[in-house]
Amino acid sequence: MEKEVISSRQFTIITFLLSIGTAILIIPSSIASSSKQDAWIAASIGVVLSLLVVKLFVTLGDQTPTLNFIEANEKLLGRFFGKITVVCFLSLTLFAGGELLYFIGAFMKTEVMPETPTMAFALLFIIIIMYATYLGIENFARSAEILFPMFVLIFIFFVVSITPQIKFENIQPIMEASKTSILYSIIRFISVFSFSLVMLLMIYPASVNVQQSSKKGFFIGMLLGGFVLVTLIILSILVLGPANTASRTFPSYALAQRISIGNFLQRIEIIMAFMWIVSIFIRTFMYFYTTVVGIAQIMKLKDHRPLILPMGIIMVGLSQIVHPDIVHSNIYNDEIWPIYAFVCTILLPILLLIVAVIRNRKSLGNSTEMGHADSNEGQMTDASNAVSNQVNQTKPNNTDSHQDNQAIPDNTDSHQENQAKPATMDSNQDNQTNDANTDSTQDNQAKPDNTVSNQEKTDNLASTQDNQDKSATSNSSQVIQSEAGNATSKQDDQAAPDKTSSDKKNLE
Repeated sequence: MEKEVISSRQFTIITFLLSIGTAILIIPSSIASSSKQDAWIAASIGVVLSLLVVKLFVTLGDQTPTLNFIEANEKLLGRFFGKITVVCFLSLTLFAGGELLYFIGAFMKTEVMPETPTMAFALLFIIIIMYATYLGIENFARSAEILFPMFVLIFIFFVVSITPQIKFENIQPIMEASKTSILYSIIRFISVFSFSLVMLLMIYPASVNVQQSSKKGFFIGMLLGGFVLVTLIILSILVLGPANTASRTFPSYALAQRISIGNFLQRIEIIMAFMWIVSIFIRTFMYFYTTVVGIAQIMKLKDHRPLILPMGIIMVGLSQIVHPDIVHSNIYNDEIWPIYAFVCTILLPILLLIVAVIRNRKSLGNSTEMGHADSNEGQMTDASNAVSNQVNQTKPNNTDSHQDNQAIPDNTDSHQENQAKPATMDSNQDNQTNDANTDSTQDNQAKPDNTVSNQEKTDNLASTQDNQDKSATSNSSQVIQSEAGNATSKQDDQAAPDKTSSDKKNLE
């Protein structure tokens, strides 16, 4: 299956909508029940602390830039332990995906269509999710890019329409909640808001075209999502009051029911529900996509699409049994989910990051040792090349003297003349000329080997120019010696005509 790539802008939009998710429905009630009117303070601190969570995910993504989160587990922890951690992580995504389908059915049945069973809403919603997963992450990113401006326009209209009903006395007194309740609210907010962002490691940075801008988009999308949630919490407390916000199951929807412009524009909360459905769609898709792709990679399947239908059916069935009622859902989200999500979405990435850093340091140390060994070998090679250069530079002089000897035909001519002369010539002269010729031929036969070795080592001369500079002094002395040898050879050659002239005189 071909690798899918999305733009950094699309990644930022997905981060923004994913961070909101179900928090837009349940988070105001959850933290207002413990922090009362100071819930917005806990939410603001939670957004700031979420920067550390995003930093963790970004750092881990930079350590494995070509792998998704599932592949990084198997590479860093090994095949056995990596699959164990992947199975634990996928159990979280599968369970959380079924829970989101439960929230969709519970919300629609409670607020919009009370006579319709929750199975119908879950089934219709999972069909959309399965179709988006079948088309791939690129088409999903385009759909998120289309839904984003609609979400922003509806949110702006929502804030402007509800602003006239604000009562500032509902938020007073400030900082009345205890530190323990504030801390609990912060943990609850972060677990719902930023822990789920670990799903983005399935597409970051391996499936994003520009990693540097997508890194900024990770932070920007999270901050924008946090701004939307803090705004909804503040508006819920200012309009509904802290007690009414804590008692409502979906306080943001109840807030939209209060919108009334001139007693004419009323009952538009169903339009506001579109905003929440969009954010839940994005988060449910990421949970479902992570589950399907993760199982396919564990089973070594090239294509994850055959798993879409069976996993969709399993998730719909899970949505019907995950929570028997809304009370069980609230207890689970307040007490169990923060711990469960913390282990799988925070501790596991920290473990992977530590292992990745240790492995990178070891690889750098090994590469450094290899570099030192290569440098030592290079120094030894340079030294041997310097010695060979000194030998090679003396041999061209020998070849020159050999060529000079070949260029002087006097010895051969005198030898031919001596053969044509009568037998009265002294045998000693013939023997001397023959010995001189044999010696010169032996020298000439030995010297081609030097020329061959000289040709084989000319490549070393080109790569060791610095060594030639160092051996210039020794070369000059050797050149002087070779010139002296050439001079003696020339004197010998010049002596040969004198012998021929003496022979002529003897004949006369």
